[in-house]
Amino acid sequence: MPSAAPRSSRRSIIAAAALVLWVAVLVFGWALRPIDDTVPVVVDPTSELAVELAENPSATPEDAPRAQLVTCNSLVDGSPRDTSEPLPELRADYVYDREPCTGPHAGARLAAVVNVLAVLAVVGGWIWISRRTQTEPAIRPSVPETAGA
Repeated sequence: MPSAAPRSSRRSIIAAAALVLWVAVLVFGWALRPIDDTVPVVVDPTSELAVELAENPSATPEDAPRAQLVTCNSLVDGSPRDTSEPLPELRADYVYDREPCTGPHAGARLAAVVNVLAVLAVVGGWIWISRRTQTEPAIRPSVPETAGA
């Protein structure tokens, strides 16, 4: 059966290519979607509310905002956020605690690279193992001959 090895190798290559294509569809489909960032909101240190809270910390309003959802660009966009679009308005005396979108955008790009490298490593290992098991000859244990039998 000499044609069994090439057929099995061909199946492995087709399966590996199908896996790479499927992961590419998943990763790029995910990478094309906008990212959401929940940005912490704090009292503006230059506001009158900050002065009031410095004197009486228990005066914090119960309905004070803690975070604001900001929609960011997708992974394939050059910048984390479209700066021509204004950020969502906050209540008076509140500001964003950090720059929106920068951290989640960088983290998502890193995750995409790690996903692609992991799939390539798995497929490379799969192909390497399938070729190695097909090319190594089977080792048969030698049976000692018995005298006079």
